[in-house]
Amino acid sequence: MLTLLNVSKRYGDFALQDISFEVAAGQTVALLGPSGSGKSTLLNLVAGLEPPDSGQILWNGTDVAGLPPHQRHFGLMFQDFALFPHRDVSGNVAFGLEMQDWPKAELAARVAEMLELVGLPDFARRPVDRLSGGEQQRVALARALAPRPRLLMLDEPFGALDRGLRERLLADLAAILEASGQTSLYVTHDQEEAFAIADRIVLLRAGRVAQIGAPEELYRQPASEFVARFLGLDNIFSATALQEDGRTFLDTPFGRYASPDQAARGAVRVLFRPDAVEWGHAAEATLKGVLRQRQFRGNTVWAEVEVQGQRMRFEFASRAPLPALGQPVELSFDPREALQILHEDGHQHQQV
Repeated sequence: MLTLLNVSKRYGDFALQDISFEVAAGQTVALLGPSGSGKSTLLNLVAGLEPPDSGQILWNGTDVAGLPPHQRHFGLMFQDFALFPHRDVSGNVAFGLEMQDWPKAELAARVAEMLELVGLPDFARRPVDRLSGGEQQRVALARALAPRPRLLMLDEPFGALDRGLRERLLADLAAILEASGQTSLYVTHDQEEAFAIADRIVLLRAGRVAQIGAPEELYRQPASEFVARFLGLDNIFSATALQEDGRTFLDTPFGRYASPDQAARGAVRVLFRPDAVEWGHAAEATLKGVLRQRQFRGNTVWAEVEVQGQRMRFEFASRAPLPALGQPVELSFDPREALQILHEDGHQHQQV
């Protein structure tokens, strides 16, 4: 198990500050965040490519922060694959095993096992320059897994691939990591990738932890306005939480609704979840506006509705009939499901 305790590192004006989290055995944890949030810097610290200024990097309770990279027995897979052009597929997968002086018979068996695992059992003698991008990615993964690293680190591994191929490989990668029981740390700026691959997510902002949790937890309960907006949840507005007859209500720009948080008081910021409404008057609360835009997105349709001068985006099943643009619409929702009070932007208290 990998454990980071209060790890900090400064580069000029940028600093990673007091980073703490765990990667349990067999688990994949994604380091997620915008460009410049510190994801790759943190990965370099774990890999041993840079030393931390303070804090501990523990493997099963033993501090490895002072060990050089080759003594940590961690594997690293890069975005550009970094395959050796003068070696065929088998030679690339065998490289790390050769560095560890594996016996020839065991090496050959392990290479065959890895190629079977990544779906390339018949590619052993193929030159790597004759492979597609997706095939090269699989070879790079097989090479990284072959020496049985204690921790596999993946740095934006699908950043150079087109969206369709990336989605297919993500599903395959998740299955491969699960089948191999590999403990992994996955760096990405793409929340969809993180949701698809990770058991838990560490969301970073400007060198600090913004939130840690399972993908469903981050999406359903974002800790702050920054987290919500980063995840594409932009229906955020100001409201006032007030008590009336022993209950708490939210006074919003478009009506008064029961508060999902009965302890809230005063000025608050509220998220209106885009997937928590229905057409028509089918629930206890309603929202009236004008349909301004719609986008077909495959299984869903995004509808932009103007309510009291504010535009909000909602999501519906693509089979749902939509009115014409410019037409008035009425949406219904349960305030306890659709509304969420957000905390001030800051940094989550970290629990390892």
